[in-house]
Amino acid sequence: MVIRLSADASIDDAASARARALGELATGFYPGWDWQSVEPQVASDWQRVRGSSALPWAEVRDEARAAWQVARLNRDGRMCDNAPVRMPHAA
Repeated sequence: MVIRLSADASIDDAASARARALGELATGFYPGWDWQSVEPQVASDWQRVRGSSALPWAEVRDEARAAWQVARLNRDGRMCDNAPVRMPHAA
């Protein structure tokens, strides 16, 4: 699940959801790629999946990238909350 932290009123909810889904799916479409390599592909994909939204890629890029980052961390096993947090200097 991706939590949207920004309150950008210019991005409608449907376009935002599609951009996040596209970013998340990109981790499977382009496994092992970094964002610089993935972005042109995802930007091109946006043209096909944006539905009725008139928003250009530049307006939804951050949504897609955030979802891609979270999905990639999850896919790589780096988003685990089952490990104890150790704070050696805590009182």
